[in-house]
Amino acid sequence: MLFRSIYNLFYNKKYFTNFNDINFYLQKTPAIPFLILIISLISKNFYFIIIIKNILVFSFYFFCCFKISHYENKNYLFFFILLFIPIIILYNFSVAINFFYEDSLIAILLPLLFLTLITNYKYKYSLISIILFVLYFVKTSMFFIISFVPILIIFLEKKKIIKFLPFLFSLLAILIWGFYGLNKTGRFPILKTSSSINSHVLASVMNENFHRYYPDKSTDLIPIYHKLPNNIKSEWSFYDFYEKKNQEYFEKNLSRYFKDLFIKLKFIFFGINRDGALPDQNGNFDNSIRISLIFSKFLFNLSIILSILVLLKNFKTFFLQKKEIYFFSLVILNLSPHLIAWATSKHLVAISNISMIYLLFYFTDKNKLNL
Repeated sequence: MLFRSIYNLFYNKKYFTNFNDINFYLQKTPAIPFLILIISLISKNFYFIIIIKNILVFSFYFFCCFKISHYENKNYLFFFILLFIPIIILYNFSVAINFFYEDSLIAILLPLLFLTLITNYKYKYSLISIILFVLYFVKTSMFFIISFVPILIIFLEKKKIIKFLPFLFSLLAILIWGFYGLNKTGRFPILKTSSSINSHVLASVMNENFHRYYPDKSTDLIPIYHKLPNNIKSEWSFYDFYEKKNQEYFEKNLSRYFKDLFIKLKFIFFGINRDGALPDQNGNFDNSIRISLIFSKFLFNLSIILSILVLLKNFKTFFLQKKEIYFFSLVILNLSPHLIAWATSKHLVAISNISMIYLLFYFTDKNKLNL
């Protein structure tokens, strides 16, 4: 559907996709399609698009890391480690340089958001505002982050006026997407309706076969037996049809849904095998161990343990431990939509990179606790 969006933007000057003979204006948020469109105006060469996309994204990350490190008086070793965080784990790097996944941008922008939150960079609130604004148009699962992080900033930060800037930018992003949807479809998209195919996606989770496929096999293979009625002619009637089916399943299979939740948590914290596999020509699935995930899960769990110890040891000054509060908030807010639906390895790259940034600051902080 990404290519359909870009094709329609390029040749029809309109942003929509067609699925089941229905035009979807809210199927996909526009950050990736518009980025690819702008680059393709120079050249439609596949390799050129990938190279320029990554030059732009990584240059932004490197530039911000340099400015923040310099402002925080960090040494060059710290700066170079920070630069290599999105690269050092090969799987994380492979996701970041991709152009098809929205997670390729989230893998860079979300760690950069965390880095900015935990420092005192003089343009901190402006940079946070820009990142939050862009993130909302990258993927609808970012809704929780762009909604709650600005409130957390207002609560934790001392600046009186400028700390409200991220809240204003986040609100602006929600309103832009909302009024675009209202204009095109007659309904204001927000939260779970931010994308009009979310209910169709959830039909794979609200499914008695989910645990037989996830996490080893691709959820695209899960059979969905709901037959779409002939009178479904709009994207919201499409959404409402699957929303009703999902609600019926949830009410009748509550215990199964929560059992599946534990399968997701097990994968998030301990899954090191290749996931979401498709069958090869012989019908076999490759679920071999992915070495990158061993390092990634180890660092993620280590950062969780250390941050919990910091919070426990400083319980009386809990709200002064901003680094740990921001870390936990981003992890929880990022994982929440994936616990409702499902998480794959590529969905977890951003929190893996955030964990490495947290550990870098933890072990280089001169005032760190002797735990």
